[in-house]
Amino acid sequence: MTIEDSIERIKAATGAKTQTELAELLGVPHQSISIAKKKGKVPDKWLINLCVSHKLNPLWVQDGIDPKYIDGKSEGEGAGEPDQKAEQQHPPPCIHQAGRIEEDENGELTVPVLEAPEVDHYYYIPMVEARLSAGGGSFLASERIRDYYAFRKAFIANVTASVKKLILMRVSGESMEPEIRNGATVMIDLARRHIKNNCIFALGLGDTISVKELEMLPGGRVRVISKNRSAYPPYEADAKDLRIIGQVIWGDRLYPL
Repeated sequence: MTIEDSIERIKAATGAKTQTELAELLGVPHQSISIAKKKGKVPDKWLINLCVSHKLNPLWVQDGIDPKYIDGKSEGEGAGEPDQKAEQQHPPPCIHQAGRIEEDENGELTVPVLEAPEVDHYYYIPMVEARLSAGGGSFLASERIRDYYAFRKAFIANVTASVKKLILMRVSGESMEPEIRNGATVMIDLARRHIKNNCIFALGLGDTISVKELEMLPGGRVRVISKNRSAYPPYEADAKDLRIIGQVIWGDRLYPL
């Protein structure tokens, strides 16, 4: 799928006939359409605007993945027809749900809990049992799935082309600190295996699997970079000796308790 395909889907769904009409509908300058085409990505602001104004599913806008609308409907099912009662009961995933943190008379804070969340608003990403090393590397002993973690569909649509290619893995070691700390969880897009400078990848080198920043060099060489350069100096490797598992596109970690 290309951004041109996405733009044609937006036009068809909104009735915009020209690029000028599309820019007006999105509330952006005319040149923003051309800029987005050059970058090859639908801007996040567009997805949010279309989600709110036309209830379009961000995944459908970007990749043509059904359903077309965030209420789960597709063409021919009365999709897009407003249902105020349903909207009040089930807010769309792109809209922040109401609620606030309350403070009682003793100064204790209470955080509202989302009761019975709509499961259709989430994707469930597998946590793989193996651990990535942010040090000297560790053996990839297992690729079994330990658990699944829920992520908003609207968020996933902004970071990847295919949810079927996403996995989560733990990171051990300090070579990528402060960018990725020991104990972090990272999301890896297995579909993104083309080396891009200044991007971080999960890679296999020999019998080890690690997470590093990569930089292409002349002659088919690759510089393998750790963020903690003082303890882990960069080194070079032959590109054909690297097994690119995927690109790290998101990360978080469990802080000390």
